[in-house]
Amino acid sequence: MQIKDKKNKRIKISNIDDLNKELKLKGYNLEISDYDKFKEGFIKTFNISNELFNKIYKTINEESISYKVSDINDFIRYIKNITIFEYEHKKLCEKISKMKRLHIDRVEYDRIPSTQDDVEHILKVIEETKKFISKKINDEGKRKLEFLEEEINKDYVYAKDIELLKRMLIFNNENVNEEYDENNQIKTLFIEVPEEIGFAYVKAEKGTVEYHQHIKSYIPRMKRLIKNLDKYIIEEEKGTFKINQSIAIQDSVNMAVALFNDMEFRAVSGKNDIENSCTLIPLGQDYFKSCKVNKLGKLGIGYNRVNDSEKKIIEEIHKLITKGKLKAEGDFTLYSKWEPCPSCYYVISQFIEKYPKINLKVMYYKEYGEK
Repeated sequence: MQIKDKKNKRIKISNIDDLNKELKLKGYNLEISDYDKFKEGFIKTFNISNELFNKIYKTINEESISYKVSDINDFIRYIKNITIFEYEHKKLCEKISKMKRLHIDRVEYDRIPSTQDDVEHILKVIEETKKFISKKINDEGKRKLEFLEEEINKDYVYAKDIELLKRMLIFNNENVNEEYDENNQIKTLFIEVPEEIGFAYVKAEKGTVEYHQHIKSYIPRMKRLIKNLDKYIIEEEKGTFKINQSIAIQDSVNMAVALFNDMEFRAVSGKNDIENSCTLIPLGQDYFKSCKVNKLGKLGIGYNRVNDSEKKIIEEIHKLITKGKLKAEGDFTLYSKWEPCPSCYYVISQFIEKYPKINLKVMYYKEYGEK
């Protein structure tokens, strides 16, 4: 019901008369007949820059586009985001202009189904563990995870960022081929990079609510690509470049921060090059047993979660205890962006059994599988 009400309250602004009408309805006393006074009043009233006003004024006078917005402030944000989006788009296009051909590799494990392990005994252990140690995250945990995510956003690229780059390059592009290497489970896209890239890859019509939503999500992705894409690119030969998408941070990646006896530990699932973070201990060298879990959270099928953030932190703490650098007692709080998967709960249960004098609790931000 709330969604319908919100849709019904949306307004359309397509010209100066529409804007003037909304200004009057909301009680803003701005006279549009005198351009200089209107400009001065509008800038002061809505606290915007001279450049943004010029963009808004040009938009409503020269474009024949109807913008669906909640109110005047939403319209201003819309035009501002279009300006930012088009600027970042141009910068990204300049960055990749040296590319003639781009090859993008991505590992696709899910193409080959795995067998179902017998996990009945583990499921019972997991349920008992969850019951006593897990609850929703507090403000301190949220702040720690947000700080870690902000750090990562500065220096790394997500898989979804490369997906956006692919969308830009392959939209209406007939010079794209695909191959799949069954032995290594790698899909490769071979792309002839277009000389010019327009905005048609945005999956909505300009002026719609959907268009605004898309470009808002594209802006941070483009900024990360502009800043960090060089770390993921190899030049195979002159004009031909390669990206391994699988080494980018995956979209639904979990991040975890733990506090144990005044020490902080952190880790990111699937990534072992994050500064000051716990890293993978290879299978066979690890102490706690992990399990296979698929993308839907089903235990005993999929791939082994040896590289999950919670496991890496727990293995690191265990290692420090065995070396005598930490005591095997005290309070251990594990903050996780996502509720631990079944494999991580199983690892946690083993840690609790190994170290009964450590009071471990898990606090998570989102339910497993939550959007």
